[in-house]
Amino acid sequence: MEATYKMRGIVRCREAIDLVRPGTDSSMETRTRLLLVQAGLPCPQVNVPAYDDAGRFLALPDLSYPELRIAIEYDGDVHRTDPATWRRDVERRQRLEDAGWIIVTATADDVLRFPERLVRRARAARGRRPAPGQL
Repeated sequence: MEATYKMRGIVRCREAIDLVRPGTDSSMETRTRLLLVQAGLPCPQVNVPAYDDAGRFLALPDLSYPELRIAIEYDGDVHRTDPATWRRDVERRQRLEDAGWIIVTATADDVLRFPERLVRRARAARGRRPAPGQL
C-alpha cells in the first residue's frame, strides 16, 4: 500500500523554486531582484560579467540587464563605511559608466522602506534604452 502525503504549501514552494538564482551574494540582493520582478519588471541576471565593446572585462554587477547595459548594485553599509570597498566601488562604477552602462544603486531603504523609489529608477533606466536588437 502506497502512502500519499499532502504537503501544505507545495504550490508556493514550486513557485518559489522558479525564483531561485544561483550565485547571489546576499539576501538583500535577492530581495532587490524579487522586488523588481514583483513590480512587473523582467528578472535581472545575477552576477553576469559586464564587458566593453572591445570585449574587455569591466565588472561583475550584482544584478543586470546586460543586453541594455544596465547594472543594479545593492550597497550595504560596508560600501559606505569601509574605505577600500568604497574606492573599489567608485572605480568599478566609473568603468561601467565610461563604457555606456547605466547604474542603478539600491540601499536598504530602497528595498525595505521605499521600494517604489527603486522600481521607478529601474523602470526609468530601462526606458532610456532601446529594445534589445535595436542597439
